[in-house]
Amino acid sequence: MADVFDRIADWLQKLAFFDADLGGLVEQLSNRLIDGGVPVTRVSLGRLMMHPVIGLLDATWDASNHRIEWTVLPRSSVTADLFDKAPFGENSKLANEIAKQHFNEEVWDLADGLANGTIKFPFMRANLTDQATRNKFPLFRKLAEAGVTDYVVCSAPFGNRTVVFDGDMEWALGASVSFATKRRSGFTDREVDGLSRLSLPLLGAARVLSEQFLAAELMEVYLGKLSGRSVLNGQIARGDVSIIDCAALLFSDMRGSTALSQRLSSEKYVATVNQFFDCVGGAVHDHGGEVLKFVGDGLLAIFPFDGQRRLPEDMCEAALSAAREAFQRNEELDPLDRAEFGVGLHTGAAVYGNVGTEKRLDFTVTGPSVAIASRLEGLTRKLEVRLLATGDFVNLVSEEPKKLGRHSLRGFEEDLEVFSYEIFT
Repeated sequence: MADVFDRIADWLQKLAFFDADLGGLVEQLSNRLIDGGVPVTRVSLGRLMMHPVIGLLDATWDASNHRIEWTVLPRSSVTADLFDKAPFGENSKLANEIAKQHFNEEVWDLADGLANGTIKFPFMRANLTDQATRNKFPLFRKLAEAGVTDYVVCSAPFGNRTVVFDGDMEWALGASVSFATKRRSGFTDREVDGLSRLSLPLLGAARVLSEQFLAAELMEVYLGKLSGRSVLNGQIARGDVSIIDCAALLFSDMRGSTALSQRLSSEKYVATVNQFFDCVGGAVHDHGGEVLKFVGDGLLAIFPFDGQRRLPEDMCEAALSAAREAFQRNEELDPLDRAEFGVGLHTGAAVYGNVGTEKRLDFTVTGPSVAIASRLEGLTRKLEVRLLATGDFVNLVSEEPKKLGRHSLRGFEEDLEVFSYEIFT
């Protein structure tokens, strides 16, 4: 007869067919275990990530507040020392060894091995009423002080893919799940067996849901939030376009980058470009904008209007403040690491969509407003200023700018009146 663990395992297998989030999975699982009479007090699920920024992601549910607490560690924090100081780390080491031992085999044979028990993923049980066990890890001491008596953890590698962290530390991608209880006598043998049986379908579902999360994250990292969302929502055909009706536009570009690339080593030049992007892009994000497109060693950012919380006046003020912040951050760098750059500010619409060949597509941003912002930045060199804005922009900003007269912009028939702002106020 099927028990609570079998029923939850069946639910987990069905869940893999749908879109859901990892935190919701952990919360629902915890509640279903309690509803089935299994007194879990804490459930934690974590996995290594193949992500340019995130190294480890962990969602933990606690019965004391019935909330999910997230732990997100950057890649630089995933070190060998981390794996030595936590039960997930110790179990992950064993899973890593299993991956090295078996995962050069055919995937079909590996699945057979899991099914017939010839391949077993590491499963650990810790009695936290035992002093020596409590002293093994800082987490065990913390849980024991909170009244936890028993703790089990299972880890699984995900195929033969690996991720390399700082210091050339290479690990098989995988995940771990732990269950803890405060019952005085700990988990029963039946419950330990059930949690062990439950772990495989759980980690399988966690892989599916975390890969969905990872896909969305990578889309945002490499395409930007707006582009990534567009792809995931189905704007994937060549020629698909949308209009960003109204936004403050910020275009910035490095000066003298060609000469810089010839003077510096490739590594140092790329590092300098990235620091420039950190200065400008970081300031844009902190002020509620979005970097829409990287163009060589320049970038286009937008501060969209929505008529509700993102009013035109506020967004233009934010764009001006972001530009000043970018210059300030650059000024704080070592003089040898600084990049000279200009900024053009404008408002208007942008045409946004898919272009390319049948086999290679890219999102691009175009339209007269985008071109004006770009040409305006180019004009900063000629006028020997670093920050220029159009009349459409300055009309929405309370601060009085300096008038620089009318100037021609390449590709536009009519001259445009331009204005400058002080960079440091």
